[in-house]
Amino acid sequence: MLAGLGGVGKSTVALRLAAEARSRGWPVWWVNAADPLSLRGGVLEVLRQVGAPDAVAREVRDGTPTAADRFWTFLEGAVKRAVLIFDNADEPAVLAADGVSLPGDGTGWIRSSSGVLIVVTTRTSDPRTWGSWAQMRVLTALDDDSAADVLRRLAPRVDDPTGREAMALAKRLGALPLALHLAGTYLASPFARWHGFGDYQQALDGTAAPEVIADLDTIRANSRTAVSQTWELSLDALAAQGLERARHLLYLLSCLAPATPIPGGLLRPEADTDAREFASTLRGLAEVGLIDVADDEAVGHRDVVVHPVVADICRAHILTSPTASGIAVMADAVRLLSAAGGELDSERPGDWAAWERLLPHVSAGVSWMAPHLDNESLVMLLTVSRAGFNALWGIGRQGSRDGEVLARANLAAAERLGDEHPDNLAARNDLGIYLCAAGAPHEAEEMFRTVLAGRRRVLGEDHVDTLRTRDALIGAILEQGRFDEAEPMYRELIADMTRVLGADHRETLTTSVDLAWSIGMQGRPAEAAEICRQTLDLDRRILGDENPRTLDAWDDLSRWTNERGDHATAEQMSRELLDIELRVMGSEHQLTLTTRANLARAIANQGRLDEAEHLLREGLADMERALGEEHYRSITARRYLADTVAAQGRVAEATQLYVQVLHLQQRRLGHEHPETLVTRQLVAETAS
Repeated sequence: MLAGLGGVGKSTVALRLAAEARSRGWPVWWVNAADPLSLRGGVLEVLRQVGAPDAVAREVRDGTPTAADRFWTFLEGAVKRAVLIFDNADEPAVLAADGVSLPGDGTGWIRSSSGVLIVVTTRTSDPRTWGSWAQMRVLTALDDDSAADVLRRLAPRVDDPTGREAMALAKRLGALPLALHLAGTYLASPFARWHGFGDYQQALDGTAAPEVIADLDTIRANSRTAVSQTWELSLDALAAQGLERARHLLYLLSCLAPATPIPGGLLRPEADTDAREFASTLRGLAEVGLIDVADDEAVGHRDVVVHPVVADICRAHILTSPTASGIAVMADAVRLLSAAGGELDSERPGDWAAWERLLPHVSAGVSWMAPHLDNESLVMLLTVSRAGFNALWGIGRQGSRDGEVLARANLAAAERLGDEHPDNLAARNDLGIYLCAAGAPHEAEEMFRTVLAGRRRVLGEDHVDTLRTRDALIGAILEQGRFDEAEPMYRELIADMTRVLGADHRETLTTSVDLAWSIGMQGRPAEAAEICRQTLDLDRRILGDENPRTLDAWDDLSRWTNERGDHATAEQMSRELLDIELRVMGSEHQLTLTTRANLARAIANQGRLDEAEHLLREGLADMERALGEEHYRSITARRYLADTVAAQGRVAEATQLYVQVLHLQQRRLGHEHPETLVTRQLVAETAS
């Protein structure tokens, strides 16, 4: 563990360790552990480089409870010697298995490994956080002699025969490694206006610092202020060389997630800025050490990374600058995020990877910028953030920790708009969707009833958002097993949707599939199958074969076709659907996993019990890794397995499985849910 406050050089030490490891032929991986989304992206890149199968990557991508176990099992089998660096782990819980507890228990992303050297950079130096097996190295500022040597090494052409000027400047910078690096890099750059250590110190002392950067970590008094002043000089020099927008661009980049690649496609020249000038500005910021820019992309489309300390202090500048100036920077950042999100479709599988890269920056914006934005920019930011939340449904993580963090951040940001502002109501609606997906339908129902009342008052009975909340409310009722209550509500809603939106609108079609579910769960599978068949025909014509809504309707049709007794047709449907889902969604997406279970069920119903059991056991293991054992789909698959085992006459084993299902249903669905009651009866029958 490399611990210490910001700017002390933890990442630099980690870089040196990485260079030494590479010189020995060891693979080295660098993962930003500042937040869950950045961590996931870094771990996925590690898996890509070592050739991990999609099954392992999918668990990490979906944030399953066993993702860290699968990652380490594969990694230790794939490499003999390697270095894995988790940088910026200032919130240790990010590295824990559950995202809540401490990582020192060895069940999360950091573990004692014989072949992989783990390096963590963090501001948290409490050994209890990291475990007794971790070796802690706490870094502080350099001594004055070493600090002066750093300056001389970074700027060897600076004339200072006695070394006194380097020493004086080093003391002025508080011997803070980051400040030394920025000053030395600047003096060695082609943009340097001052060419001596003494001249630079005089300029530094003469630089006005109108803002007070308060409540930031310090190594010595005003060390962060010293860091800030070093790059203000660098920015002044860039402006003098014709790059007047360098300061604005650096501040804009600092509005996004630090230490996380900012996609090149997100960065666009301002309307009145030439593309070459924009690229030159990025290059200038990189040459004075303020950002890192990938050098293998086309001009104007390069990924950029901002150091966390740089981002911290730039944000402080933004918040303490004249109101109009700070708001303008943040508004520009919001426009970039809005433009990038506006080009993506939350329901188009081909866009989900782009959403994965964009979401850390959207989340960062909502988390820190939202309280300071004007209403117009705030609404624009909430719009793209809610679109990202919707994309998590297709990605398969809307009910995960990622979904919760984004939904709650959106609601916190929207609160200042007022209780009945449309965006506040929309954020509450999204939180209800998360709650329902996470297995809390009672709480979700209460949330939806409040939102529905507000939307009826503000938007009117026939507004599409009001209709969507009605659908979500009925969905929460359905999740609780109140199928007979949900059916007439769905029928009334579909009539209103047909009148307002049309019979072939995607919302009407989706609600029709939900109606079919309420009917099928009441023991009328033939009626449910017919509704799904009609809906699927429209889905395929209007949305296409690969739209997630189409695939969902298709999967339900195969289920109800099987339940009504046409097992061979159901098998054929599931196989055809599975081919598409594997190509579009991946092998461990929740829709793919559900179709695998439905396929096995159809095979079992045709008497091919051995084949079905094998598929169910394999699928259940994948499902529980991807979704967790208490997910509704996992519980259903386990119930199918119990039925298949019972059909083969293995009563004791089947009873054990039914008991497991019963306990899981009681926790997830409740003791009086209809499916829980059915399982309780099966336990009694097989145990007697």
